[in-house]
Amino acid sequence: MPGDQRIELLKEFTVYDTAVDIVSAWEATMNYAFANEFSNFYFDRFPSIDTDGKNVTPDFTVFINEEYGFVGEIKRTFPDKKKAILSTLEQIQSYDDQLRLQNNQGEYIKPRKYDIVVIIEGSSAPQIGTRLQQIIAEDEEIEFDNYPVLLRYTFNQDALMSRYEFQRVTELEYGFQDNHLDAENTLGHLVGKEGNYNTLEGWPEHFKKFKVQKPLCNDPPPGPYLATVLWHKIFPDYLTDKQVKQFQATDGSKKLPINVTVDGLTDKVNEYMHDGHVRRIWIRRTLDFLSGADLVEDETGEEYEIGYMGLIRNTETESVQDGIDELEQTRELGRSLIRRYCEKTGEEDEPKIEEYDQSDDRSTEQSGLGEFN
Repeated sequence: MPGDQRIELLKEFTVYDTAVDIVSAWEATMNYAFANEFSNFYFDRFPSIDTDGKNVTPDFTVFINEEYGFVGEIKRTFPDKKKAILSTLEQIQSYDDQLRLQNNQGEYIKPRKYDIVVIIEGSSAPQIGTRLQQIIAEDEEIEFDNYPVLLRYTFNQDALMSRYEFQRVTELEYGFQDNHLDAENTLGHLVGKEGNYNTLEGWPEHFKKFKVQKPLCNDPPPGPYLATVLWHKIFPDYLTDKQVKQFQATDGSKKLPINVTVDGLTDKVNEYMHDGHVRRIWIRRTLDFLSGADLVEDETGEEYEIGYMGLIRNTETESVQDGIDELEQTRELGRSLIRRYCEKTGEEDEPKIEEYDQSDDRSTEQSGLGEFN
């Protein structure tokens, strides 16, 4: 049981961490390509759009100007069975509903044309593209005004220059509708037909700062992932000068008490992010996880005592590439927390959260990143 639990927690952590990488890579690239070209350009990392009486939350949206924008949706993969594929297509179809995208003035405007960019993982992308093309052609209920464009991503783990690579999946024939833009770096030129289906590369050196400043994506984070953000970026701000000296003198091996409240910690994370909105229930779930790892004591249900300590040493890779070491340090911290949690809980289940008031949790009809079909 502990081994299975550890595998599942690591899987959830990795899927979410990869999604944050991908959103950050696209934010960095789109800012570089368009921020200086178009005055109202805006990359919305946490979109929440009301349409036809319901709320949709794609992984990101990009408003370039009143003529064009696009919606980004990350999928780890697609399901195999037709019924499940149709359900996923219906979710994507919900974005094809005259969406109004946010610009940098905070206004919501429907561009004259926009694309739905679906980003999936893996070598099975061509088969998925072929299957989607067949289903869309055969099923009369699956109709699009703005067709989905399918991209696949891989992480090229070169020892020296690792990066994400994004390529257009041509088996799904629908291409980008941005060829009317007066800009050199349109998506059509970056990864589309006009650019001979080039590879778009996301370098850690370029997207690191976006991930550090906004370490979440537009889905609720798993407890182990948000725990790394708290441990690495938030809890150190609670240390007194005396505790900082103790931490340095003991090389982080001694637990130092930090007292927090759920509301105070939620506000602290939101202040750090400057964008998006962390919910109380996410913080409580994360504190439950850390409690299972014997690093937090629940004092009253609202007040907690953190036993802050150093859990990893600085990690260094063989890469000469800027950004890799810091990203790897976060992942190593996540692995360390999961390992500790599984060792401390043994056969016990993850702490329950059903008794919590979930009114402040976002709930949508959309599938999350953590589904493994």
